[in-house]
Amino acid sequence: MLMMTTAKNVAVPEKMLKMVSIPELGMVDLSNTLDKVFLTLPNYCLGQSISKFYQNYEFIQFCTSSFESVLICKVFNITYQTNYFAWENPGVGKYLTAMAAQGLSFLLLLFLIETNLLWRMRTIVCDLRRRRKWVMLLNQVPVLPEDRDVADERKKVLESPVASISSLNSPLVIKELTKVYSSRDSCLAVDRISLAVSKGECFGLLGFNGAGKTTTFKMLTGDESITSGDAYVDGHSILANIKKVQQRIGYCPQFDALLDHMTGRETLSMYARLRGIPERYIGSCVENMLRGLLLEPYANKLIRTYSGGNKRKLSAGISLIGGPPVVFLDEPSTGMDPVARRLLWDAVARTRECGKSIIITSHSMEECEALCTRLAIMVNGQFKCLGSPQHL
Repeated sequence: MLMMTTAKNVAVPEKMLKMVSIPELGMVDLSNTLDKVFLTLPNYCLGQSISKFYQNYEFIQFCTSSFESVLICKVFNITYQTNYFAWENPGVGKYLTAMAAQGLSFLLLLFLIETNLLWRMRTIVCDLRRRRKWVMLLNQVPVLPEDRDVADERKKVLESPVASISSLNSPLVIKELTKVYSSRDSCLAVDRISLAVSKGECFGLLGFNGAGKTTTFKMLTGDESITSGDAYVDGHSILANIKKVQQRIGYCPQFDALLDHMTGRETLSMYARLRGIPERYIGSCVENMLRGLLLEPYANKLIRTYSGGNKRKLSAGISLIGGPPVVFLDEPSTGMDPVARRLLWDAVARTRECGKSIIITSHSMEECEALCTRLAIMVNGQFKCLGSPQHL
């Protein structure tokens, strides 16, 4: 069936060309044009190569056989090529060259498709166009007067080289971080926030739903693209080195991203291995985390049987295990009972005392007062005030 289909594909262009090449029809120029157009078809080039090769062989055999044959060939304008690979008709040079070019082109196309480079190139071009549009939009948004503490923080970040801030005492540096969601009416979700979080600091983000807290976290963890600005974790840019950034952060998302068919112990062990904890220490590390979050009775049960509060405990434990330099906790205590919440706060406090930087979002002022050394209140994607809980 495949051979029949291929034969039909070869025959159709060839027959069309032979019909229009009849001199009596006066369409020889069209025939030459079609021949050049059909060079883009591999099946046509293959058919013509075989046909012209055989035709040239027969012409050579006939036209060189006798003196009379030479005269007949001259009278009927029969031409042949002693070099079968000549470019001129009936040589097959141009058809073989076209097939070689097609082979390289299709091989390159296959490579681009298999490596997803075409999609990446399209994404890059679209992102550049979107960012140009968004930058124009941002330039039209007026910069409203800021609280003095927010302005001082912005000035400290913008005027200091990122390398110097990171090497001193700030594992996390955010510079003019912005997110615009593209739609019919573009939505400015995060509006040019700047921040430096020091070692051993727990920084809290307070705000109503839709203020931009979760969007900020998603950009800082690589879940969302950044419209403009940048952020640095241990000196590594999120835009340039997202893989290195993700190796240095722990993340407890707002909605649990857990595998229902694994147990809590298996999940923590898996993340401990991903963190690079030596195998001989994984058991004790997991046990300590289970004990600290009151998950020991449920450690060997499937996650799909967990309550909402226990899932939040496990998500928080995943973000803390291995002691990453920077930890993001997006409303970690949601759905927990008071005892579990207090135990989680103790675990977060111990992590902070070990010199880790923690960024937490919450609706609870009590939680922020218990954990945070500094707070920012976020409204419409902007920091409206910033400072210690006592200062605010």
